Amino acid sequence: MLYPDQPFPVLTERLRRLEDLRFDHVYLPDHSADLRDPRHTWFDSWTVLATAALSTERIRIGTLVANQILRAPAQLAKQAIALDHLSGGRFELGIGAGIFPWDHHSVGELPWSPRERVQRFADYVAIVDGVLRGGAFSHAGTRLWARDVITVPGSRQSPRLPITVGGQSPTLVRVAAERADAWNTHGPPGATAEEVLRITAEQNTRIDRLASAAGRDPADIRRGYTIFGPWDPRAGRHGYEEIFERFGEAGVTEFVLDWPGERHAEEFERVAREVIPALRGD
Repeated sequence: MLYPDQPFPVLTERLRRLEDLRFDHVYLPDHSADLRDPRHTWFDSWTVLATAALSTERIRIGTLVANQILRAPAQLAKQAIALDHLSGGRFELGIGAGIFPWDHHSVGELPWSPRERVQRFADYVAIVDGVLRGGAFSHAGTRLWARDVITVPGSRQSPRLPITVGGQSPTLVRVAAERADAWNTHGPPGATAEEVLRITAEQNTRIDRLASAAGRDPADIRRGYTIFGPWDPRAGRHGYEEIFERFGEAGVTEFVLDWPGERHAEEFERVAREVIPALRGD
């Protein structure tokens, strides 16, 4: 996970460094300002992703997660398609329900209730999914609709570029099971480390059950954990090896690490060079 909080030459150097370290993906968040402090530097993530597409060759790029508050679904899909072509078919679209009031304020809206966010989300992902496949698409939803959206070309990847659903609510987990190629969580905010682990395992099991009910093979849905909060190794309580082992036992197949900062750069590189290749079986 790379934040767009540095000058572009620094961001470009970091993108190339992540590729040199053989990470599989680099993701950017999608907010109108820095979620840690809105007064900090914060560039538009989609512009940084275009830079990533042009300055790297192998690493896959994407959003984690695109924000339904900020972008209409059909236009989000067309942005993703453009980056899929620009990157040579390396783009993955993570989508989330959004939460921060300042994102609403930036587009001239009062914040939605949690119920409104999740009710919009099912329609939102359905529209994105349909538009990504190209051609003409319409959707009549309970909260959102689209009519005769023409998309030429569609995704470079077939049948469309991959979608990740990020979030923990029952509705988002259901949408992930029914439509997504991957699900990502950082666990419920405020939960203890053991609670995050237990809830992640329970949600993984629920995705298996819901995917089967929808006629999908649960094994087709990748499961990701963004290392966060009580499990963050930079807090000194848990190491990467423990996280990979324990969440792997809970059904997680992918892990998202933050850019480390200077204090933790040596440990970050050790994990990239020694621990992750062993997990991959390289």
